[in-house]
Amino acid sequence: MTEKTSDVRTGGCLCGAVRYEAAGETVFAIQCYCRDCQHISGGGHAPQFAVKRDTVAKSGPLKTYCLKSDAGNDVEFGFCGDCGSPIYKTSSQAPELIFLFAGSLNDPTGFAVGTKVYEDRRQPWDTS
Repeated sequence: MTEKTSDVRTGGCLCGAVRYEAAGETVFAIQCYCRDCQHISGGGHAPQFAVKRDTVAKSGPLKTYCLKSDAGNDVEFGFCGDCGSPIYKTSSQAPELIFLFAGSLNDPTGFAVGTKVYEDRRQPWDTS
Protein backbone atom coordinates (compact mmCIF):
# COMPACT_ATOMS: atom_id res chain seq x y z
CA MET A 1 0.00 0.00 0.00
CA THR A 2 1.21 3.51 -0.51
CA GLU A 3 1.69 5.52 2.65
CA LYS A 4 -0.74 8.23 1.52
CA THR A 5 -3.75 6.01 0.91
CA SER A 6 -6.40 8.69 0.33
CA ASP A 7 -4.49 11.52 -1.37
CA VAL A 8 -4.54 12.16 -5.08
CA ARG A 9 -1.54 10.51 -6.69
CA THR A 10 -0.22 11.79 -10.00
CA GLY A 11 2.11 10.30 -12.52
CA GLY A 12 2.91 9.72 -16.12
CA CYS A 13 5.45 8.62 -18.64
CA LEU A 14 9.11 9.43 -19.25
CA CYS A 15 8.47 11.98 -22.01
CA GLY A 16 5.56 13.66 -20.17
CA ALA A 17 2.97 13.07 -22.92
CA VAL A 18 0.82 10.74 -20.77
CA ARG A 19 -0.45 11.93 -17.40
CA TYR A 20 -2.81 10.48 -14.80
CA GLU A 21 -4.42 11.33 -11.49
CA ALA A 22 -5.62 8.64 -9.10
CA ALA A 23 -7.95 9.75 -6.31
CA GLY A 24 -9.25 7.62 -3.49
CA GLU A 25 -7.69 4.89 -1.47
CA THR A 26 -5.13 2.36 -2.55
CA VAL A 27 -6.80 -1.06 -2.41
CA PHE A 28 -3.51 -2.98 -2.20
CA ALA A 29 0.02 -3.02 -3.60
CA ILE A 30 1.93 -5.88 -5.20
CA GLN A 31 5.34 -6.68 -6.54
CA CYS A 32 4.70 -9.00 -9.49
CA TYR A 33 7.32 -11.40 -10.84
CA CYS A 34 5.25 -12.91 -13.68
CA ARG A 35 6.85 -13.06 -17.14
CA ASP A 36 4.37 -10.53 -18.52
CA CYS A 37 5.39 -7.97 -15.89
CA GLN A 38 9.06 -8.78 -16.49
CA HIS A 39 8.56 -8.01 -20.16
CA ILE A 40 6.58 -4.80 -19.61
CA SER A 41 9.02 -3.49 -16.98
CA GLY A 42 12.21 -4.60 -18.68
CA GLY A 43 13.31 -5.94 -15.29
CA GLY A 44 12.70 -8.84 -12.96
CA HIS A 45 9.48 -7.56 -11.43
CA ALA A 46 6.92 -4.77 -11.59
CA PRO A 47 5.87 -2.94 -8.40
CA GLN A 48 2.31 -1.65 -8.71
CA PHE A 49 -0.69 -0.53 -6.70
CA ALA A 50 -4.38 -1.09 -7.28
CA VAL A 51 -7.03 1.61 -7.10
CA LYS A 52 -10.68 1.66 -8.14
CA ARG A 53 -10.77 2.09 -11.90
CA ASP A 54 -13.33 4.91 -11.74
CA THR A 55 -10.98 7.05 -9.59
CA VAL A 56 -8.33 7.39 -12.33
CA ALA A 57 -8.25 10.10 -15.00
CA LYS A 58 -5.77 9.58 -17.85
CA SER A 59 -4.69 11.80 -20.71
CA GLY A 60 -2.24 11.62 -23.56
CA PRO A 61 -1.32 9.18 -26.32
CA LEU A 62 -2.02 5.93 -24.48
CA LYS A 63 -1.68 2.69 -26.41
CA THR A 64 -2.74 -0.70 -25.14
CA TYR A 65 -1.65 -4.28 -25.55
CA CYS A 66 -4.01 -7.11 -24.59
CA LEU A 67 -3.17 -10.72 -23.82
CA LYS A 68 -4.39 -13.82 -22.01
CA SER A 69 -2.42 -14.39 -18.80
CA ASP A 70 -1.07 -17.77 -17.69
CA ALA A 71 -4.02 -17.91 -15.29
CA GLY A 72 -6.47 -17.39 -18.18
CA ASN A 73 -7.40 -13.77 -17.40
CA ASP A 74 -7.70 -11.06 -20.03
CA VAL A 75 -5.01 -8.47 -19.24
CA GLU A 76 -4.58 -5.04 -20.79
CA PHE A 77 -1.34 -3.09 -20.49
CA GLY A 78 -1.42 0.67 -21.06
CA PHE A 79 1.72 2.49 -22.10
CA CYS A 80 2.76 5.78 -23.66
CA GLY A 81 2.41 5.71 -27.44
CA ASP A 82 5.38 8.08 -27.76
CA CYS A 83 8.07 6.86 -25.33
CA GLY A 84 6.71 3.40 -24.43
CA SER A 85 6.69 3.86 -20.64
CA PRO A 86 4.35 1.40 -18.87
CA ILE A 87 1.56 3.19 -17.02
CA TYR A 88 -1.10 0.66 -15.98
CA LYS A 89 -2.59 -2.78 -16.35
CA THR A 90 -6.10 -4.15 -15.90
CA SER A 91 -7.28 -7.73 -15.48
CA SER A 92 -10.60 -9.46 -16.03
CA GLN A 93 -9.98 -11.11 -12.65
CA ALA A 94 -10.61 -7.72 -10.98
CA PRO A 95 -12.45 -5.56 -13.54
CA GLU A 96 -13.21 -2.80 -11.03
CA LEU A 97 -9.49 -2.14 -10.41
CA ILE A 98 -6.62 -0.58 -12.32
CA PHE A 99 -3.02 -1.35 -11.40
CA LEU A 100 -0.67 1.63 -11.74
CA PHE A 101 3.03 0.98 -12.06
CA ALA A 102 4.84 2.51 -9.09
CA GLY A 103 7.68 3.76 -11.28
CA SER A 104 5.22 6.01 -13.13
CA LEU A 105 4.38 8.02 -10.01
CA ASN A 106 5.57 11.63 -9.90
CA ASP A 107 6.62 10.97 -6.31
CA PRO A 108 7.24 7.24 -5.80
CA THR A 109 8.81 7.72 -2.35
CA GLY A 110 5.50 6.95 -0.61
CA PHE A 111 5.14 3.56 -2.32
CA ALA A 112 5.63 0.55 -0.07
CA VAL A 113 5.97 -2.93 -1.56
CA GLY A 114 2.94 -5.07 -0.91
CA THR A 115 2.37 -8.75 -1.49
CA LYS A 116 4.90 -10.47 -3.71
CA VAL A 117 3.10 -12.47 -6.40
CA TYR A 118 4.35 -15.10 -8.88
CA GLU A 119 7.59 -15.42 -6.93
CA ASP A 120 8.10 -18.84 -8.47
CA ARG A 121 8.86 -16.96 -11.72
CA ARG A 122 11.43 -14.69 -10.10
CA GLN A 123 14.66 -14.59 -12.08
CA PRO A 124 17.76 -15.75 -10.18
CA TRP A 125 19.42 -12.38 -10.76
CA ASP A 126 16.48 -10.42 -9.28
CA THR A 127 17.31 -10.18 -5.60
CA SER A 128 14.76 -7.52 -4.62
